[in-house]
Amino acid sequence: MKIRIKAKAIAQYLSKVIKSCYGITSVPKSSLKDYASGLVGLYAYDEGVLVRIKDNVVYATVHVVVDPLSPVAAIVKNLRESLDYAFKKLLIKDYEVDVKIHVAKERA
Repeated sequence: MKIRIKAKAIAQYLSKVIKSCYGITSVPKSSLKDYASGLVGLYAYDEGVLVRIKDNVVYATVHVVVDPLSPVAAIVKNLRESLDYAFKKLLIKDYEVDVKIHVAKERA
């Protein structure tokens, strides 16, 4: 029995995971949504996350804003581990996963 997970469900779940990570102060909403609107039908969008599934590959692009006083390397490492765990929790085994993380520092 095969279970299919829609890209929108993955995007929503990853958005929740991202918001709970150490050092993440916010996720961009409007600019990323405007970008996604130009790709109608290709990508599923949720706050800070674009997801596309094509040929058994899950492509996820994550945009986050981090605390300027925290070490970015530690934040990205924690975010990466959280995303890896999230994909394992979603039971995505037959798919390859390609995640791109875009980080911006919050202005102090």
